[in-house]
This record gives sequence, structure tokens and C-alpha cells, in this order.
Amino acid sequence: MSLEERCDKHATAEKIFEVNEEMNNMGNQRAVLGIDQCKNIGKIVKNLKFRPSFYKREFITFDSYDETKMRVYLYSIAICHQTHSLINRKRNLLGWDFMELAFLNMVKENSELLDPSNLAEMSVNEVSEKIKPFFSDDGSPEKCTLDRLGERSRFLIDVGKTIRDKYESKVKNLVSSSEGYLLRDGKGLYEILEQFEAYKDPLRKKSSLFIKIMMDAGLVRVKDPGNFIPVIDYHMQRVLLRMGCVEIVDQDLRNKLKTREPLGSDEEIRSKCIEAIKIISDVSGYQAVQMNDFFYPLGRSCCMEKILCVDRECNKDPCTFYKVVEMTSHEKCVFEGTCKGSGDAEYRLFWQPVVETHYY
Repeated sequence: MSLEERCDKHATAEKIFEVNEEMNNMGNQRAVLGIDQCKNIGKIVKNLKFRPSFYKREFITFDSYDETKMRVYLYSIAICHQTHSLINRKRNLLGWDFMELAFLNMVKENSELLDPSNLAEMSVNEVSEKIKPFFSDDGSPEKCTLDRLGERSRFLIDVGKTIRDKYESKVKNLVSSSEGYLLRDGKGLYEILEQFEAYKDPLRKKSSLFIKIMMDAGLVRVKDPGNFIPVIDYHMQRVLLRMGCVEIVDQDLRNKLKTREPLGSDEEIRSKCIEAIKIISDVSGYQAVQMNDFFYPLGRSCCMEKILCVDRECNKDPCTFYKVVEMTSHEKCVFEGTCKGSGDAEYRLFWQPVVETHYY
């Protein structure tokens, strides 16, 4: 029985801890869970609260047909990976924040890119050219900052063709075919999404993000939330490594992470990060689907090149963590003193695995 199956079978946090202890004791592992540290971090998260405005932002609440909203979420997440260069300087938006704006503008302009039937008939070059103005800060195609356009366009076309050919051009039909289940003998939403090239990640980051945003927007109710796999991207991996929630016991791998040397795969580390987030979720009382909302903005702003506990300033202004989590001031990190990186320079040297991927 796999770790995931065993964790789902046992409802209590203690059972999950026991399974993780057992996994940590297995040999030949380069990364292990810092279980006690995960519990410590979970106790801090327990006392945090989200700003209501975060779940009321336009990308979640914009007024349109459910089908349009589902298309926006499915398409935007399909092409949201490795967006290091994506920037709108006029609006001070980076990465995902600019992605949200671009797709909202597609809705406002009734772009043909949102119609699966139209997408299915376009070439990669056509999609690439049509998408450029939306990812420019002034609408000029030549100022587009979204890279890897050919790859992203292929993903959109693949999604469009499949939705057209199998689901009568309606994402709603795809979602409803899961009957609200994430896993269901090949018919759950996770399993259905695997047919898209963009959503083939074995650890299902994009699929989990799509499901999460659909839940935030009130477009799906999940019947088996225990099967939800926490969203893990590179920002979250970096944070969990620096916190000591995931410990790297292999010296060669430690060195590669600290010197940012490219790796062939990050699956081992990302798998441990998923289990770490599950423990933090259990201790905090927050659902696993909400963990991304704490740790993703933390990694984007407070714990990247600049580290708030040392530099006393964030990488983004305004800080993304401050915008999401209620606090009166943000002069120090809420995890300072508990996070291992706040007191140990060696932990602060950790960087996320550098990998070539379209998974996140």
C-alpha cells in the first residue's frame, strides 16, 4: 500500500505521523521529513487568518457564465509554468498575478482564444501571435513578456481539441463527468485531467491548482477531499527546505541545491514537500487545499533572494504574504525563531531544485 493510500485510510494526524516516521526510517533516501519541525510550523499557521479580500479578488469573483470561468481557469493554469520572465511593469505584476490579468482581459474582449472550437482549429503560430498582446503591458505584441510561446500554445490547442471532441466544447461537461470525485476508478477529476499534456504531472500540481481555484470560485464541490494533493511549486519547495520541514541528508544533493545546480528531477523533494504540507495542514486545522495560500505568497516575497528575517525587507512591494494574511505589521516574518533558516545561515542557502519542467 502506498504512503498516500495509507494516509487517506487513517483519518487522524497521529496515524499520518506514524506512517511518515516509518518512511523516514527507510534507507537510501536523500530527503526526509522534519516531522517535528512540520508540527512546529503547523502550530504557527493555526493562529494565522486570511484577509477576506484575497478570496474576493476579481479573478475569483468576476461576473460571467460558469462555462467561461471554467475555461479561464483551465487554460490559464495549463500555461502557467516557469513564468520567471512574465512581468507587467506598468501594473507592477509578476508571474501568476499578470496571468490573472491577461485572462480577465481575454474575457472582457471576448477573445476567440477562450473558445475550444476556435482553439482547436488554430496553428501554434496563430495562437502564439494572438496571445502576445494580452501579455504585454501596453498591448503591443512585440512587448510580450511571456516566453516559451510555442510550448504554451501547443498546450492550449491540445486542451481545445479535447474539450471540443470529447465534451461538446464545454469544460463544464468535463468537470461534471467526475461527479465531484478527484479519484474514481479512472473517472475522477485528477484522472480526467491527465489526458491533457499540460496536466500530466505525476504529482498533479496544475490539476490541484485548477481544482483549488474552482473550489474558491464555488464551481465545484469535492466529495473526496482526502484525496486532494497539496499544490507544490518551486517557491514552496524553497520555503520548506529553508524551514527544515524537509531535510536533505545526501551531501551531494545539499550542495547542488545550495549552488543552484540543475537537477534531472525534483520528484523526490517535491514528494516530501507534499507530505510536509499534509502534516502542517493537520496540525494547523486548515485544509490541505488552503496551504498554498500561505506558503506560495511567503516564498514569492518574504523568502526568495531577499530573506525577510535577515534583510528586513521583502522581494515584492507590496508583499504578497501581507496581502493574503491578516497582520498589523510585517517587519518580521511570522515564522522567525521557529524556521531553521532564521537562525542558521546554512539553511538560508537552500534554493528550490532547478529543473526544466512544465509541471509548475
